[in-house]
Amino acid sequence: MTSNHFFIEKKRISGNLLILEGREHHHLSRVARCRSGEVIWLFDESGMKYKAKVGWIGPEATNLTVLERVRPEARRTEISLGQALIKAKGMDLLIQKATELGIAALFPIVAARSVVKVGEGGEKKAERWITIAREASKQSKSCLVPRISPPQPLDEFLRKFDAAVKIVLSENQGRPLREIVRLTGNEPPPDALILVGPEGGWTPGEEKRIRGCGYEAVSLGRSILRAETAALSAVAIVSHFWNG
Repeated sequence: MTSNHFFIEKKRISGNLLILEGREHHHLSRVARCRSGEVIWLFDESGMKYKAKVGWIGPEATNLTVLERVRPEARRTEISLGQALIKAKGMDLLIQKATELGIAALFPIVAARSVVKVGEGGEKKAERWITIAREASKQSKSCLVPRISPPQPLDEFLRKFDAAVKIVLSENQGRPLREIVRLTGNEPPPDALILVGPEGGWTPGEEKRIRGCGYEAVSLGRSILRAETAALSAVAIVSHFWNG
């Protein structure tokens, strides 16, 4: 249950005073029905956790007093996911579960075969995805909310982002992912970037450009997986070996 975990923006924190507003205030006062004097946990964008005592609960906001601060545990490997846009239901599920698995960032990518087309609504989509990620963090009590950017073209993504290990899931070629994670032994990389295509896969031209930017093609086996299943499988394997 999420009733005793709440998200608070850093800008709502002043010394030992916390001010909870909006959706989280409604959750605390109307859904969880917390009362003055109760002790709860909150977390902010950086993953910092706050043990706090509920003070005054008003119609629009709740005041709390910090009792304890707990810094987030550092990840051995920061795992980021570059995911080509897929249908809304699948994208929502992917963001929810990838957050539970502990990704540090998610970059939605506009690919040639993406069924979903993004116009000026990219920022709103990103806001929705961030809300899903926050709820997933509360549910899993990981308190680590991944950074989620608005959708961007593949070539822009390739220019902007880099990592010590870069892999692209490929239906056509590539080493098994298990071999790559095993080769690191007890020294996982500081960061890793996993790139996953849309429902129709990457075009040959896209895959060539991706490989040209230093990504290694990897395989998850003989089965053809749905895009969201492939992405979550790859994240789970990498997370298990490098952050387990």
